Amino acid sequence: MGRPREFDMELALSNAMGAFWDHGYEATSVSDLMDAMNLQKGSIYKAFGDKHGLYIASLKHYLDQAYQSDRDALEGADDSKEAIRNWLLNDVVPCCKQSFKRGCLMINAISELSYKDKDVEKITKDHLKKLTILLKDVIQKGQVKRNIRNDIDASEIANLIVVNLIGMITLTKCNTSQSEHKKNISNLLTLLD
Repeated sequence: MGRPREFDMELALSNAMGAFWDHGYEATSVSDLMDAMNLQKGSIYKAFGDKHGLYIASLKHYLDQAYQSDRDALEGADDSKEAIRNWLLNDVVPCCKQSFKRGCLMINAISELSYKDKDVEKITKDHLKKLTILLKDVIQKGQVKRNIRNDIDASEIANLIVVNLIGMITLTKCNTSQSEHKKNISNLLTLLD
């Protein structure tokens, strides 16, 4: 029987995530990961298999946290339109700060790896699909309560919100201002009226 792990898996993934986020997958060395995680190479390989396995685990960890935050913001509100507005302004816009040059780990993963890494492609597609379904369900709830227009299919509105969200987060790396993001969100929200 092997020895039990002697490190906090959540902390290890968060630290690895930070290293990959700062440098990207290709430029992050195993030494960088060892330093960030305060672990020896053997412990990393035993827990995650290899650098790619650690990257995938870190990306999943990031996306699980992001999805939970999105669910918390969007589900359970009485007014679906207000929930979407608050989510975009209070959760998404802060992610688009000009000072946040490292961008979004998911967008970085899509840009750097999804075209050549089937695991990254699947994980990011699955996440975006889950987010779109979550938004669709919230929009449908608003359509039933008549606080969101119902002449456009909820799936189409949800998809447009996700596409715009990805664009806004991507533009963070181009010094797009918070006021520009807020204006884009204001325009996007007209879809709900």
